[in-house]
Amino acid sequence: MTTMKKPWLNQYEEGVVSEPEYLNATLPELLVRTATEHPDYIASTMNELDITYGEINKKVNGFAYALQVMGIKRGDRVALLLPNSPTYIIGFYAVVKLGAIVVNLNVMSQGADLVTFLNNSDAQVVITLDIFLNNVVQVVEETPLRKIVIHSVMNLEKTIDIGESCPEILIFNDLVAANPTEEPERVCEMDDVAVLQYTSGSTGAPKAVVLTHRNITSNLVQIDSWRPDVNPENPAVHCMIPFFHVFGMTIGLHLSVRKGMRMILYPMFDWSNILTILGDIKKYRPISFPAVPALWAALVSHNEADQYDLSAIEVATGGGAPLPEWVQVKYEQLTGKRIAQAYGLSEGSSSSHIMPFKAEKPRYDSIGLPLPGIDVRIVDIETGETDCPVGEVGEMIISGPQVMQGYWNDPERTWESIRDGWLYTSDLARMDEDGYFYLVDRKDDLIISRGFNVYPSDIESVLKKHPSVKDAAAVGTPDKMRGEAIVAYVVTEEGKTGEKAELMAFCKEHLAAYKVPRYIRFCDEIPANRVGKPLRRLLRNENKG
Repeated sequence: MTTMKKPWLNQYEEGVVSEPEYLNATLPELLVRTATEHPDYIASTMNELDITYGEINKKVNGFAYALQVMGIKRGDRVALLLPNSPTYIIGFYAVVKLGAIVVNLNVMSQGADLVTFLNNSDAQVVITLDIFLNNVVQVVEETPLRKIVIHSVMNLEKTIDIGESCPEILIFNDLVAANPTEEPERVCEMDDVAVLQYTSGSTGAPKAVVLTHRNITSNLVQIDSWRPDVNPENPAVHCMIPFFHVFGMTIGLHLSVRKGMRMILYPMFDWSNILTILGDIKKYRPISFPAVPALWAALVSHNEADQYDLSAIEVATGGGAPLPEWVQVKYEQLTGKRIAQAYGLSEGSSSSHIMPFKAEKPRYDSIGLPLPGIDVRIVDIETGETDCPVGEVGEMIISGPQVMQGYWNDPERTWESIRDGWLYTSDLARMDEDGYFYLVDRKDDLIISRGFNVYPSDIESVLKKHPSVKDAAAVGTPDKMRGEAIVAYVVTEEGKTGEKAELMAFCKEHLAAYKVPRYIRFCDEIPANRVGKPLRRLLRNENKG
């Protein structure tokens, strides 16, 4: 392969280095360092309850000790089925402190999805809330789980029939209260696996991205080297993006811990209560506010947005999906500042591109410049070996210390994605002469709705189980609030008529909420190629028209 020039280096803002100095510290060491240097800094705030870094570190040690007593050791997998909360923070850092591996699960996971994730990772323990316990209990016999740790928020565990075959259920608060005489010694190393982050491609088959401590901390340094030099003591960062999402985990959780920031935690985002979020921005004046485009759209379009000081946010970033131009323009009108569009993927630990915060001119359709220490190329789609000329569309590939080790127990798909040290993103993009990058399309048919990855085959397989459905296909269509809305095309069985309400109810029963189609459209046939694969591209084009 040839090496592409790096014109983006000429666009870096003053003070941004081309190659950062990376850390030689594991994730739990970052927490210990912050807790030692600033024990009284507030680590998290949720429902107006503050917990300091000193307190968090003590609870991490207690829980790590309890996990050790359970038999959890280096390399074991422990699943987190948790929203943003102190429980997540304590659980995550306790697991990796022992050299064990966090299996990061979306709290909406249930049924067959949950079985697949737990079996694929061979997770022995799951940490969750009692409100999700029933989802775990329903599938536990099909998984390798031997212990369930719950944080009780509603005492629901007393009302759930767990059955005789259910693994032992332990109470999180009881375990955290363990008081070891000494801090657990360092077990994990920089190149140990820290996280299995589930993602997927157009087939919907699960892939667990393998991220080491070095991968994640490298990306922290890359991201931090891009931020403006504003360092008040214990500044707030609003953690709206779930920590089980790689963007939220890296830029919300770990970067906050490294910098000693105060995480304002939101377990669930209530779309009907935007005023609460605006009020919290005014109250806590966050230095950082990373959010998906759907949230930015809801904030800036609220009729009282101009009464709240959004300009207090020093680092406003958008990720997870393209940020609509109207949202960016509206934010500039309200604050005189810009939202920095970012791009990343689980396979790269999180962000690889971001817009400069003070770029001379707005480039609303650009994902920005590669972060320091990250190399990027646009290569031909056919072979993936030849660099494309400036302005020409090809597949974007990236390299750097933040790139994953591969997919868990999946050497074939690892080889397809990583070649000669380059991660093939499956995203089609182009680079302009200044080094700014622009996404054009995806090689697969992934739908991104409200920042979540949605795979068409998941929706199609459910719809095809309905007795009146003969065939189905799902695509994304541009949506101001969601980024993309899901459109399901349905062909009914001969002699049967489809009812949209009935199909929608069926989807809601069998799919996670973020996978339920926004629209259902009936058609005579699903366009397909010679081997019967649906041509979703044609359906997407129909929506654009």
